[in-house]
Amino acid sequence: MPVEARAPERTLTTTEAAVLALLAIEGERSGYDLLKLVSRAIGHVWAPARSQLYAVLPRLVAGGLASRRDVVQQGRPDKAVYRLAPRGREVLDAWLAEVVPGDAAGVQLKVFVGGLVPRATLVAQVEQYRRDAEARRAELRRIDETNSRTGHDRFHGYLLDLGLAQAAAAVRWADAVITDLGERP
Repeated sequence: MPVEARAPERTLTTTEAAVLALLAIEGERSGYDLLKLVSRAIGHVWAPARSQLYAVLPRLVAGGLASRRDVVQQGRPDKAVYRLAPRGREVLDAWLAEVVPGDAAGVQLKVFVGGLVPRATLVAQVEQYRRDAEARRAELRRIDETNSRTGHDRFHGYLLDLGLAQAAAAVRWADAVITDLGERP
C-alpha cells in the first residue's frame, strides 16, 4: 500500500505568523480589528504597514491558513472577518517551534505570543537568542581588542561600546526569562 506524501511545510513570513498568532489568541477579527490590536500591544515587537496587513489576509485565506466570512452591517459597508483555520494552526505551531539562529525579531515575536506554545519550546527559543547574543558579544570583544580609541577608532569605539552593552543586556534578559520560565508553574 503506497504511503501518502505530506505536502511540504509552508514557511511563514513574520507578518503571516504574527497575523495567525493574533487570530489564535483573539479569535475571529476583521483587518481593522487586527490593526487596532497591533497598535495596542503587539506593535512593540511587530508593526506592519496597514497595506501589508491587508495584503496578507487574502493570502492566508488562499493558502488555507485562515478562513474569511463577510458580515453584513446596517448603514455601513459589509466587512470581512478572518478566522484561523486548522491548517493555519498547524503551520503556526511549526513556525513557533522552529529555532532559527540569528532571528532576534522572530524570537521577540515568539516570546510575545509565548502563551501559544509549551514552556520548553519557548525556553529553547530564548536559549538560542542567548547564544546569539553571546556570540555577538564575543565578536565585538575581538574587534574591541584591536581598536586603539584614537583617530577614527575613537568614534568606532563608541559603537563598539553600544554593541557590547546591548549584547550584555540581551544575555541578562535571556537569563532572567529562562529562570522565570523554569520557576513559574
